[in-house]
Amino acid sequence: MIITQKRSENLIYALLWLMVLSLPVFTLKGGDEFNWDRVILEWIRILPFLLIFIINNSLLAPKLFFKQKLIGYSISILTIVILFSVFNNLPQILHDFLFQGPGPERIPMHPEGPMSPDSMGAFPEPPPFGRHSQLRGNKPFSYLIFENMIISFLVVGFNNAIKLGISRQKEELQREEKEKIHLETELSFLRTQISPHFFMNTLNNIHALIEIDQVQAQKSVIELSKLMRYLLNESQQGTATIRAEFEFLNSYIDLMRIRYSDKVKIDVNFEIPDDHQKIPSLLFISLVENAFKYGISYSKESYISIHAKQDQEQLSFEIKNSVSPKSKIEKGTGVGLVNLRKQLDILFDGEQSFDIIESENEYQVKLIIPLKND
Repeated sequence: MIITQKRSENLIYALLWLMVLSLPVFTLKGGDEFNWDRVILEWIRILPFLLIFIINNSLLAPKLFFKQKLIGYSISILTIVILFSVFNNLPQILHDFLFQGPGPERIPMHPEGPMSPDSMGAFPEPPPFGRHSQLRGNKPFSYLIFENMIISFLVVGFNNAIKLGISRQKEELQREEKEKIHLETELSFLRTQISPHFFMNTLNNIHALIEIDQVQAQKSVIELSKLMRYLLNESQQGTATIRAEFEFLNSYIDLMRIRYSDKVKIDVNFEIPDDHQKIPSLLFISLVENAFKYGISYSKESYISIHAKQDQEQLSFEIKNSVSPKSKIEKGTGVGLVNLRKQLDILFDGEQSFDIIESENEYQVKLIIPLKND
Protein backbone atom coordinates (compact mmCIF):
# COMPACT_ATOMS: atom_id res chain seq x y z
CA MET A 1 0.00 0.00 0.00
CA ILE A 2 2.84 2.40 0.87
CA ILE A 3 4.61 1.69 -2.43
CA THR A 4 1.40 2.29 -4.38
CA GLN A 5 0.80 5.61 -2.63
CA LYS A 6 4.40 6.70 -3.28
CA ARG A 7 3.99 5.90 -6.96
CA SER A 8 0.73 7.85 -7.06
CA GLU A 9 2.43 10.83 -5.42
CA ASN A 10 5.32 10.76 -7.89
CA LEU A 11 2.88 10.44 -10.78
CA ILE A 12 1.02 13.57 -9.60
CA TYR A 13 4.28 15.53 -9.41
CA ALA A 14 5.40 14.28 -12.84
CA LEU A 15 2.12 15.34 -14.45
CA LEU A 16 2.19 18.77 -12.79
CA TRP A 17 5.76 19.53 -13.86
CA LEU A 18 5.05 18.19 -17.33
CA MET A 19 2.23 20.71 -17.58
CA VAL A 20 4.49 23.51 -16.34
CA LEU A 21 7.25 22.64 -18.81
CA SER A 22 4.79 22.38 -21.69
CA LEU A 23 3.32 25.84 -21.06
CA PRO A 24 6.14 27.76 -22.85
CA VAL A 25 5.74 25.54 -25.91
CA PHE A 26 1.98 26.07 -26.22
CA THR A 27 1.92 29.75 -25.21
CA LEU A 28 4.80 30.80 -27.47
CA LYS A 29 3.77 28.54 -30.33
CA GLY A 30 0.66 30.60 -30.91
CA GLY A 31 2.65 33.81 -31.42
CA ASP A 32 4.43 35.15 -34.47
CA GLU A 33 7.84 35.17 -32.79
CA PHE A 34 8.04 31.49 -31.79
CA ASN A 35 11.45 29.88 -31.79
CA TRP A 36 13.03 27.16 -29.68
CA ASP A 37 15.57 29.58 -28.22
CA ARG A 38 12.80 31.29 -26.29
CA VAL A 39 11.28 27.99 -25.15
CA ILE A 40 14.64 26.76 -23.87
CA LEU A 41 15.19 30.08 -22.09
CA GLU A 42 11.86 29.66 -20.28
CA TRP A 43 12.81 26.10 -19.35
CA ILE A 44 16.11 27.35 -17.92
CA ARG A 45 14.22 29.99 -15.92
CA ILE A 46 11.95 27.27 -14.50
CA LEU A 47 14.97 25.15 -13.49
CA PRO A 48 15.67 26.91 -10.12
CA PHE A 49 12.04 26.43 -9.03
CA LEU A 50 12.25 22.76 -10.00
CA LEU A 51 15.41 22.40 -7.91
CA ILE A 52 13.68 24.05 -4.93
CA PHE A 53 10.82 21.57 -5.35
CA ILE A 54 13.17 18.57 -5.46
CA ILE A 55 15.08 19.70 -2.36
CA ASN A 56 11.88 20.35 -0.41
CA ASN A 57 10.10 17.19 -1.60
CA SER A 58 12.93 14.72 -1.08
CA LEU A 59 14.82 16.23 1.85
CA LEU A 60 13.34 19.13 3.82
CA ALA A 61 9.68 18.09 3.98
CA PRO A 62 10.19 14.43 5.04
CA LYS A 63 13.17 15.13 7.33
CA LEU A 64 12.00 18.34 9.00
CA PHE A 65 8.44 19.44 8.15
CA PHE A 66 6.66 16.11 8.77
CA LYS A 67 8.77 15.44 11.87
CA GLN A 68 7.52 18.70 13.45
CA LYS A 69 10.96 20.36 13.30
CA LEU A 70 9.32 23.53 12.08
CA ILE A 71 12.02 26.02 13.14
CA GLY A 72 14.76 24.14 11.33
CA TYR A 73 12.48 23.66 8.33
CA SER A 74 11.57 27.36 8.18
CA ILE A 75 15.21 28.47 8.38
CA SER A 76 16.29 25.93 5.75
CA ILE A 77 13.55 26.69 3.24
CA LEU A 78 13.93 30.47 3.71
CA THR A 79 17.70 30.26 3.12
CA ILE A 80 17.28 28.18 -0.03
CA VAL A 81 14.54 30.42 -1.43
CA ILE A 82 16.60 33.58 -0.85
CA LEU A 83 19.71 32.07 -2.44
CA PHE A 84 17.84 30.86 -5.50
CA SER A 85 15.97 34.15 -5.80
CA VAL A 86 19.13 36.25 -5.65
CA PHE A 87 20.98 34.13 -8.18
CA ASN A 88 18.01 33.58 -10.46
CA ASN A 89 19.68 35.71 -13.16
CA LEU A 90 22.11 32.88 -13.78
CA PRO A 91 19.72 31.17 -16.27
CA GLN A 92 19.99 34.22 -18.56
CA ILE A 93 23.80 34.08 -18.37
CA LEU A 94 23.73 30.33 -19.01
CA HIS A 95 21.43 30.80 -21.98
CA ASP A 96 23.67 33.50 -23.48
CA PHE A 97 26.68 31.24 -23.04
CA LEU A 98 24.99 28.24 -24.67
CA PHE A 99 23.19 29.89 -27.55
CA GLN A 100 25.02 33.15 -28.30
CA GLY A 101 28.53 32.42 -27.08
CA PRO A 102 31.68 34.54 -27.52
CA GLY A 103 33.19 35.62 -30.77
CA PRO A 104 32.97 38.83 -32.80
CA GLU A 105 31.94 37.07 -35.99
CA ARG A 106 28.71 35.53 -34.55
CA ILE A 107 25.71 37.27 -36.12
CA PRO A 108 23.39 38.58 -33.41
CA MET A 109 19.99 36.94 -33.36
CA HIS A 110 16.75 38.87 -33.29
CA PRO A 111 13.43 37.26 -32.24
CA GLU A 112 12.20 37.82 -35.83
CA GLY A 113 15.33 36.46 -37.51
CA PRO A 114 18.99 37.31 -38.30
CA MET A 115 19.94 40.98 -38.19
CA SER A 116 21.39 42.72 -41.24
CA PRO A 117 24.20 45.30 -41.08
CA ASP A 118 23.23 48.89 -41.72
CA SER A 119 24.68 51.09 -44.42
CA MET A 120 27.81 51.70 -42.34
CA GLY A 121 28.43 47.93 -42.07
CA ALA A 122 27.67 47.72 -38.35
CA PHE A 123 25.12 45.54 -36.66
CA PRO A 124 22.53 47.31 -34.53
CA GLU A 125 22.40 46.61 -30.80
CA PRO A 126 20.17 43.58 -30.26
CA PRO A 127 17.18 44.04 -27.95
CA PRO A 128 16.96 42.09 -24.70
CA PHE A 129 16.30 38.41 -25.46
CA GLY A 130 12.66 37.46 -25.45
CA ARG A 131 9.62 39.14 -24.05
CA HIS A 132 10.51 38.31 -20.47
CA SER A 133 13.98 39.78 -20.79
CA GLN A 134 12.44 43.06 -21.91
CA LEU A 135 10.16 43.10 -18.88
CA ARG A 136 12.94 42.15 -16.52
CA GLY A 137 15.11 44.94 -17.85
CA ASN A 138 12.57 47.52 -16.68
CA LYS A 139 12.25 46.10 -13.16
CA PRO A 140 14.55 46.87 -10.21
CA PHE A 141 16.68 44.03 -8.90
CA SER A 142 14.90 44.01 -5.52
CA TYR A 143 11.54 43.55 -7.25
CA LEU A 144 12.89 40.59 -9.23
CA ILE A 145 14.13 38.98 -6.01
CA PHE A 146 10.71 39.48 -4.41
CA GLU A 147 8.97 38.03 -7.47
CA ASN A 148 11.19 34.93 -7.44
CA MET A 149 10.64 34.45 -3.72
CA ILE A 150 6.84 34.54 -4.15
CA ILE A 151 7.00 31.92 -6.90
CA SER A 152 9.37 29.77 -4.84
CA PHE A 153 7.10 29.85 -1.80
CA LEU A 154 4.12 28.96 -3.99
CA VAL A 155 6.02 25.93 -5.32
CA VAL A 156 6.90 24.84 -1.78
CA GLY A 157 3.35 25.47 -0.59
CA PHE A 158 1.77 23.39 -3.35
CA ASN A 159 4.29 20.63 -2.73
CA ASN A 160 3.53 20.50 1.00
CA ALA A 161 -0.22 20.70 0.39
CA ILE A 162 -0.09 17.66 -1.90
CA LYS A 163 2.10 15.74 0.56
CA LEU A 164 -0.24 16.60 3.43
CA GLY A 165 -3.28 15.50 1.45
CA ILE A 166 -1.68 12.18 0.53
CA SER A 167 -0.49 11.71 4.12
CA ARG A 168 -4.01 12.30 5.47
CA GLN A 169 -5.40 9.84 2.93
CA LYS A 170 -2.81 7.27 3.98
CA GLU A 171 -3.70 7.73 7.66
CA GLU A 172 -7.41 7.37 6.86
CA LEU A 173 -6.81 4.14 4.94
CA GLN A 174 -4.72 2.76 7.79
CA ARG A 175 -7.42 3.72 10.30
CA GLU A 176 -10.11 2.01 8.22
CA GLU A 177 -7.92 -1.07 7.85
CA LYS A 178 -7.34 -1.27 11.62
CA GLU A 179 -11.06 -0.77 12.26
CA LYS A 180 -11.92 -3.50 9.76
CA ILE A 181 -9.50 -5.93 11.42
CA HIS A 182 -10.92 -5.04 14.84
CA LEU A 183 -14.51 -5.61 13.68
CA GLU A 184 -13.62 -8.89 12.02
CA THR A 185 -11.88 -10.04 15.20
CA GLU A 186 -14.83 -9.03 17.37
CA LEU A 187 -17.31 -10.67 14.98
CA SER A 188 -15.27 -13.88 14.98
CA PHE A 189 -15.28 -13.83 18.78
CA LEU A 190 -19.05 -13.37 18.86
CA ARG A 191 -19.51 -16.34 16.54
CA THR A 192 -17.33 -18.53 18.75
CA GLN A 193 -19.59 -17.53 21.64
CA ILE A 194 -22.74 -18.43 19.75
CA SER A 195 -21.62 -21.93 18.77
CA PRO A 196 -20.85 -23.23 22.32
CA HIS A 197 -24.00 -21.50 23.63
CA PHE A 198 -26.12 -23.18 20.97
CA PHE A 199 -24.34 -26.53 21.42
CA MET A 200 -24.89 -26.47 25.19
CA ASN A 201 -28.63 -25.84 24.84
CA THR A 202 -29.01 -28.60 22.26
CA LEU A 203 -27.17 -31.14 24.41
CA ASN A 204 -29.45 -30.25 27.32
CA ASN A 205 -32.45 -30.94 25.09
CA ILE A 206 -31.07 -34.34 24.05
CA HIS A 207 -30.26 -35.20 27.65
CA ALA A 208 -33.86 -34.52 28.63
CA LEU A 209 -35.11 -36.55 25.67
CA ILE A 210 -33.06 -39.65 26.58
CA GLU A 211 -35.18 -40.15 29.69
CA ILE A 212 -38.40 -39.92 27.65
CA ASP A 213 -37.69 -41.77 24.39
CA GLN A 214 -34.32 -43.30 23.51
CA VAL A 215 -35.28 -43.82 19.84
CA GLN A 216 -36.12 -40.16 19.45
CA ALA A 217 -32.92 -39.32 21.27
CA GLN A 218 -30.97 -41.21 18.62
CA LYS A 219 -32.75 -39.24 15.89
CA SER A 220 -31.86 -36.10 17.77
CA VAL A 221 -28.18 -37.01 17.68
CA ILE A 222 -28.42 -37.40 13.89
CA GLU A 223 -30.06 -34.00 13.57
CA LEU A 224 -27.42 -32.53 15.86
CA SER A 225 -24.67 -33.92 13.63
CA LYS A 226 -26.19 -32.02 10.69
CA LEU A 227 -26.18 -28.85 12.72
CA MET A 228 -22.57 -29.29 13.80
CA ARG A 229 -21.51 -29.97 10.21
CA TYR A 230 -22.96 -26.60 9.24
CA LEU A 231 -21.25 -24.87 12.15
CA LEU A 232 -17.88 -26.41 11.27
CA ASN A 233 -18.07 -25.82 7.53
CA GLU A 234 -20.14 -23.06 5.96
CA SER A 235 -20.74 -20.81 8.95
CA GLN A 236 -16.99 -20.47 9.68
CA GLN A 237 -16.67 -18.51 6.44
CA GLY A 238 -18.82 -15.77 7.95
CA THR A 239 -21.44 -15.91 5.20
CA ALA A 240 -23.77 -18.54 3.80
CA THR A 241 -26.54 -18.75 1.25
CA ILE A 242 -30.05 -18.09 2.50
CA ARG A 243 -30.86 -21.67 1.57
CA ALA A 244 -28.08 -23.12 3.74
CA GLU A 245 -28.93 -20.85 6.66
CA PHE A 246 -32.60 -21.73 6.61
CA GLU A 247 -31.89 -25.46 6.19
CA PHE A 248 -29.83 -25.11 9.36
CA LEU A 249 -32.81 -23.50 11.11
CA ASN A 250 -35.14 -26.24 9.85
CA SER A 251 -32.80 -28.90 11.24
CA TYR A 252 -32.87 -27.23 14.63
CA ILE A 253 -36.66 -26.87 14.53
CA ASP A 254 -37.00 -30.55 13.57
CA LEU A 255 -34.81 -31.39 16.54
CA MET A 256 -37.18 -29.46 18.78
CA ARG A 257 -40.23 -31.11 17.21
CA ILE A 258 -38.85 -34.51 18.25
CA ARG A 259 -38.63 -33.38 21.85
CA TYR A 260 -41.93 -31.57 22.20
CA SER A 261 -44.07 -33.66 19.84
CA ASP A 262 -47.65 -32.31 19.72
CA LYS A 263 -47.42 -30.34 22.91
CA VAL A 264 -46.33 -27.25 21.07
CA LYS A 265 -47.88 -25.77 17.93
CA ILE A 266 -44.99 -24.90 15.62
CA ASP A 267 -45.73 -22.90 12.47
CA VAL A 268 -42.89 -22.30 10.01
CA ASN A 269 -43.25 -20.41 6.73
CA PHE A 270 -40.27 -19.28 4.64
CA GLU A 271 -41.00 -17.24 1.47
CA ILE A 272 -37.57 -17.19 -0.15
CA PRO A 273 -37.70 -16.82 -3.97
CA ASP A 274 -33.92 -16.38 -4.38
CA ASP A 275 -32.24 -18.63 -1.82
CA HIS A 276 -28.78 -18.41 -3.42
CA GLN A 277 -28.10 -14.92 -2.10
CA LYS A 278 -25.44 -14.64 0.59
CA ILE A 279 -26.16 -13.41 4.10
CA PRO A 280 -24.13 -13.41 7.34
CA SER A 281 -24.40 -16.80 8.99
CA LEU A 282 -25.91 -17.60 12.40
CA LEU A 283 -28.08 -14.49 12.58
CA PHE A 284 -31.40 -16.13 13.42
CA ILE A 285 -30.51 -19.13 15.57
CA SER A 286 -30.45 -17.10 18.80
CA LEU A 287 -34.02 -15.95 18.19
CA VAL A 288 -35.23 -19.48 17.50
CA GLU A 289 -33.39 -20.81 20.56
CA ASN A 290 -34.98 -18.22 22.82
CA ALA A 291 -38.44 -18.96 21.42
CA PHE A 292 -38.16 -22.64 22.36
CA LYS A 293 -36.42 -21.94 25.65
CA TYR A 294 -38.81 -19.33 27.01
CA GLY A 295 -41.96 -19.93 24.98
CA ILE A 296 -42.76 -23.51 25.94
CA SER A 297 -45.16 -24.23 28.80
CA TYR A 298 -45.99 -27.70 30.08
CA SER A 299 -49.10 -26.52 31.87
CA LYS A 300 -50.90 -24.80 28.99
CA GLU A 301 -50.91 -24.62 25.22
CA SER A 302 -47.84 -23.08 23.67
CA TYR A 303 -47.01 -21.91 20.19
CA ILE A 304 -44.10 -20.74 18.13
CA SER A 305 -44.61 -19.00 14.80
CA ILE A 306 -41.63 -18.35 12.50
CA HIS A 307 -42.01 -16.44 9.24
CA ALA A 308 -39.40 -15.18 6.79
CA LYS A 309 -39.95 -13.18 3.64
CA GLN A 310 -37.46 -12.04 1.04
CA ASP A 311 -37.62 -9.37 -1.64
CA GLN A 312 -34.93 -7.82 -3.81
CA GLU A 313 -33.70 -5.36 -1.19
CA GLN A 314 -34.25 -6.99 2.20
CA LEU A 315 -34.96 -10.11 4.18
CA SER A 316 -37.43 -9.97 7.05
CA PHE A 317 -37.52 -12.56 9.83
CA GLU A 318 -40.36 -12.55 12.35
CA ILE A 319 -40.85 -14.92 15.25
CA LYS A 320 -43.66 -15.02 17.79
CA ASN A 321 -43.99 -17.28 20.78
CA SER A 322 -46.17 -17.69 23.81
CA VAL A 323 -44.72 -16.69 27.15
CA SER A 324 -44.34 -19.48 29.68
CA PRO A 325 -44.64 -18.87 33.42
CA LYS A 326 -41.13 -20.25 33.80
CA SER A 327 -39.67 -17.54 31.56
CA LYS A 328 -41.08 -14.84 33.84
CA ILE A 329 -39.11 -16.30 36.73
CA GLU A 330 -35.94 -17.30 34.87
CA LYS A 331 -34.95 -14.32 32.80
CA GLY A 332 -31.59 -15.82 31.87
CA THR A 333 -28.40 -14.00 30.90
CA GLY A 334 -29.56 -13.11 27.39
CA VAL A 335 -26.19 -13.97 25.84
CA GLY A 336 -27.76 -14.83 22.50
CA LEU A 337 -29.62 -11.54 22.08
CA VAL A 338 -26.68 -9.45 23.31
CA ASN A 339 -24.38 -11.11 20.77
CA LEU A 340 -26.97 -10.74 18.02
CA ARG A 341 -27.30 -7.00 18.61
CA LYS A 342 -23.52 -6.59 18.46
CA GLN A 343 -23.31 -8.61 15.25
CA LEU A 344 -26.06 -6.56 13.62
CA ASP A 345 -24.33 -3.28 14.50
CA ILE A 346 -21.03 -4.52 13.11
CA LEU A 347 -22.42 -6.09 9.96
CA PHE A 348 -25.03 -3.54 8.89
CA ASP A 349 -24.04 -0.30 10.66
CA GLY A 350 -27.61 0.81 11.40
CA GLU A 351 -29.17 -0.31 8.11
CA GLN A 352 -30.96 -3.16 9.90
CA SER A 353 -34.22 -3.04 11.82
CA PHE A 354 -34.51 -5.01 15.05
CA ASP A 355 -37.70 -4.68 17.10
CA ILE A 356 -38.87 -6.58 20.17
CA ILE A 357 -42.50 -6.39 21.27
CA GLU A 358 -43.25 -8.02 24.59
CA SER A 359 -46.65 -8.40 26.22
CA GLU A 360 -48.06 -10.45 29.06
CA ASN A 361 -48.74 -13.51 26.91
CA GLU A 362 -46.63 -13.08 23.75
CA TYR A 363 -43.07 -12.32 22.82
CA GLN A 364 -42.46 -11.05 19.28
CA VAL A 365 -39.22 -10.24 17.48
CA LYS A 366 -38.94 -8.79 13.98
CA LEU A 367 -35.58 -8.51 12.26
CA ILE A 368 -35.08 -6.92 8.83
CA ILE A 369 -31.65 -6.96 7.17
CA PRO A 370 -30.61 -5.41 3.83
CA LEU A 371 -29.58 -7.69 0.98
CA LYS A 372 -26.58 -6.83 -1.15
CA ASN A 373 -26.94 -7.71 -4.81
CA ASP A 374 -23.29 -8.19 -5.67
